[in-house]
Amino acid sequence: MTNGEYLLKQLHKRYTIKENDIGADERMDKGLMHFRVKSYEIKELGHFCLFDMTGMFGLMKMETAVLSVWKKDVPLLNADVIAVSGKKTVMAEFYDTLLKERGEDWEKACLSVKEKDSDLEDYTSGEHWYDSLLYSCRYAKKTKAKETRADESVRKILDIFLDHLKEAEDCEEEAKKEKIRSFAQGLLDHGGPAVDQVKKMFGEEKAKTLILKHMYGIE
Repeated sequence: MTNGEYLLKQLHKRYTIKENDIGADERMDKGLMHFRVKSYEIKELGHFCLFDMTGMFGLMKMETAVLSVWKKDVPLLNADVIAVSGKKTVMAEFYDTLLKERGEDWEKACLSVKEKDSDLEDYTSGEHWYDSLLYSCRYAKKTKAKETRADESVRKILDIFLDHLKEAEDCEEEAKKEKIRSFAQGLLDHGGPAVDQVKKMFGEEKAKTLILKHMYGIE
């Protein structure tokens, strides 16, 4: 079970989920790169997307899970795993799209998980326009592909966030969607590692559909 599949399983236990029919966009292929997209509506929360890619005859694999919540005032969640030639990067990132002030208890709990893995190598990807929106409890570590410690830590962080969701305040949906839209549009306008790659391979329009509709569920 991947980290994204784990998150989807936990969401199924707690909420009412319906998979969307996204037609031909479920499978996108370009040369040796093969993308698969799953999109879900969560009645009590908003939107979930599971996006995976395999390339170079299976030597490169990537999974991105996106939880885009507009019925609760919580941040965006992206959970990623990138595996290439025996090495792996494991991430769980939260982006500030809140309408009100942030709470701290769940963030501190996530930081505690992160600090226990301080001996693992950090993953960095340079500076990006969205860095100011990233929570400090962001988990991003590099390990060997067969090691599971980082994945176990990410799942602990996901569990902490799911518990926070139960207690989070309801919010005005349209206002929250606009905050999410602003972030998603920023990816299209200013770039991001995965978005830049999709643009290059499939063009602007396909990237727009993938980001705004399938990944963040706001169109």
